[in-house]
Order: sequence, then C-alpha cells, then structure tokens
Amino acid sequence: MRIEKEELKDLASRLKFRMSEDEYGLLQEEFEVILSQMELIGKIENADNVEPLVFPFMFESVGLREDEIDNVLSVEDVIKNSKDSIDGLVKVKKVVQ
Repeated sequence: MRIEKEELKDLASRLKFRMSEDEYGLLQEEFEVILSQMELIGKIENADNVEPLVFPFMFESVGLREDEIDNVLSVEDVIKNSKDSIDGLVKVKKVVQ
C-alpha cells in the first residue's frame, strides 16, 4: 500500500494545511515507514490475540500525594505584586486570538 502525493495534497487542503513540495515528499516517506512497520506487525503470528497495552503499569501501584498548603500569599500581596489588576483580580494578557 502506498499513499500518493496527490492524496496527501487533498488531505492537507481539506485540513487547511500549507505545505511545500519537499514537505509532501518527506511526509510521504514517513507514511511509507509507518505502513511498512504495520505490515511487519501484521506478519506476527497470533498478534490478534494479544491484549492491547493501555497503561504501562498497574493503576494500583500509582498513588497520588496529598496536597500540602505552604507559603500562601494573601490577595493583597498578589495584587500588590501584579502589574495590573481589576476588582481584586490579576489582569493577564489575552492568550486566545
């Protein structure tokens, strides 16, 4: 199985990606490596009977630590050290455009 450049260009166009010709060639090579690896996996006997790995270790062995509250700043100290505040809240730059 091979993925052609035209198919990659069509998919990139639908997903609104802009790519150069060199990038399409590199992407095509990467897909060929992935597909050849998948083909090798398909040749492994009884691979369908192997349970997929969901998490690398048992959940029972993982414990969450308790949060410890230490060195709490007062609201006044936080506002005093901020560049800009509004009604007791720190004003920050917009992160979503």
